[in-house]
Parts: sequence; C-alpha cells; structure tokens
Amino acid sequence: MVSNSDISFSSGYNNHMKFDGKGYANKIENEVKARVAQLKQKPKIVSILVGNDPASVLYTRLKQEAAIRVGIDFEVERLDRVSKDIVAEIASRDEVTGLMLQLPVPDLRGYTLKEVLSSIPSEKDVDGLRYPESGVVPPVVTAVLIILDEIAVNSKLKIKDSKIVVVGAKGFVGSGVVAELGKRGTQVIGVERGDDMGVTLSGDVVISAVGEEGIIIPEMIKDGAVVIDVGAPRGDMAKEVYQKASVSVEVPGGVGPVTIACLMEKGCKHEQ
Repeated sequence: MVSNSDISFSSGYNNHMKFDGKGYANKIENEVKARVAQLKQKPKIVSILVGNDPASVLYTRLKQEAAIRVGIDFEVERLDRVSKDIVAEIASRDEVTGLMLQLPVPDLRGYTLKEVLSSIPSEKDVDGLRYPESGVVPPVVTAVLIILDEIAVNSKLKIKDSKIVVVGAKGFVGSGVVAELGKRGTQVIGVERGDDMGVTLSGDVVISAVGEEGIIIPEMIKDGAVVIDVGAPRGDMAKEVYQKASVSVEVPGGVGPVTIACLMEKGCKHEQ
C-alpha cells in the first residue's frame, strides 16, 4: 500500500484539507502495475454487465481502463439477463481469476440477488459482493478505511479518540464500514439518512453512503469535522458541507478513484 508520506492533499476552502483521490489512486495503481509485471500469469477479471444502465456502463468502463493501466486482463460480459447458471458458467472458466457482477441488476430471472451472488466462488469474489461470507472486504470499504487512516496521519485527527458517524449504515457500503471499524475498536455510530441531526452533529468524522444527492446539509455537521462522501453518483453532501469541514473527501475525485484502485489490488492478489 502507498506510504503515508506519499499521500496527496490539496488546499481547499479556507485552507482546509481536501483529499486528492485521483492522486492517491495513481500511486496504488503504480504499485499494482509493478506487482503484475512480476507475475508468471496475468490475473483476469470478468465483469458481468446486465442491461444498459448509464451509471453501470460508466463504472464498468472506468474499471476496465484501470485494469489496462496496471496490466490486468479485463473482460466485460454484456448480458440482457443473468441467472445463477450463467454466473457459475463464467466463474468455472480456468483463466478467470476474478469475477464481479455490476450492480444493480435489472433482471434476475426470478432469482434473488443473494442467490445469484452465491454463484461467485469466494476465491474469485474480487468485488466483495459476497462480503462477509467470502472474507473479501469490498474495495469501496477498503478505500474508506485507508483514506481515513491517511487523514489521521496527515491531520490532527486521532481515530481512536474520535466519534465516527456512518450515515446509511444498513446499506452495502455503510454496513461494511461500520463492521470493519468495529473490528478496530473504533467508536462508531450507524444511522440511516441522517435523520437524527443530533447524532451527525456530534460526529468528529461523518461518513455518508446513502446515494441520495444533497441529503447531508451544513446544519448536520459541526465546524471542523472530517467528512467522507461515498454517495454515488453525485454525492450525498451539499458543497457547503465540504466548506465547513477541516478535511473533506468529496464527490467526484475522492473515494471513487481509490475504490477502483483497491479493486485492481484485490484482483492482483487473486492471481493463480
């Protein structure tokens, strides 16, 4: 992983710190590229893309471009519908070292999402879609954790002495962040949609992963808090929230690029 001294921040509003996700992701990718170059066999990731949702198409393209940069083979399997059998068939291919299903899936052919995801072997679950069963922490959760650690190194934030509030704590991303922070013994409180303003106001760190534009407003954040916006695709936090923070991880250019870089790192670790 990238050393602490290499972390990139830029000066933001009123000289507060703004995390440079693209810069940090580039450094991770350089490390992954060097590792891939030493492998006897390239890792190969297959991404199953169902339908034509514009956001899904965009995210898949960004992942593919990152894979090309680091030297990982990346194949996009375009489907109109998906089933357990189709996923299992793709997963059974010997050359496939990592398999992911781009969410959301518009047509599951009568199956539940959990049933379809269960067809991804744990050892090929590079996207952490079967977390926690697979033991693979989702790259987006990993990204949030390492960004938080880097902020702590480069600011006055002391994580163990801080109250961390996660908004959207029952969702895929939020629940993973809460669980992994809990394993560290961190003081973390999970809420839904920021409904309890008193809780978010008490947070030294506020992480939001709801996916609903502008639901976090300045009145919900105390002056000088650290804010990490994981709301895709346009961000959960109003721009004024970033301005109120001491450190901001913003959308775009914050968690997103680091997530894709972490995915490449996990894909590299799945080589055979």
